[in-house]
Amino acid sequence: MREDVVTPVTARRLAAEGFGWEPRIGDWCTVMGAEHISETRVGLWLVMAHYPTAGMLGLVDADGQWPASQVAARDCLWLPTAGKLKTWLRGRGYRVATGEAPTLLLGSSTATLRHVCRLTRVDGSPPVDGEGSSEAEALADAILRILGAHTADSTRRTW
Repeated sequence: MREDVVTPVTARRLAAEGFGWEPRIGDWCTVMGAEHISETRVGLWLVMAHYPTAGMLGLVDADGQWPASQVAARDCLWLPTAGKLKTWLRGRGYRVATGEAPTLLLGSSTATLRHVCRLTRVDGSPPVDGEGSSEAEALADAILRILGAHTADSTRRTW
């Protein structure tokens, strides 16, 4: 079973804020402008090989519909999993707690579940909260808050 990944929209926001990607075998990605891979809508791809000197990735379609393809890494957008996001956060000294919270939407009488996360640090700095439609989206929301705070005032936090 595949672990939850962020949406391409969130992945673009993470990349724009400087959340970099060093491709690794087992990473999930989407291919931007992927007409050269197939004639149909292309979605989720698994990195099965990385050729750093050539700047290429060997990809396998997540649905198993297409043969393995080689694509320029620059054309790929990383869709990090919840596990990769947690690893990144823990590597920067954050403790991560995730869960689900019921939420009432406007005009609805039944609650839906939203994913939430709270990041804390031992140094006593204020917690950072995130929320989203999935665990990965909630973690990405919190990371975007951290990256936004870092770029807004680079003297406030140490990385």
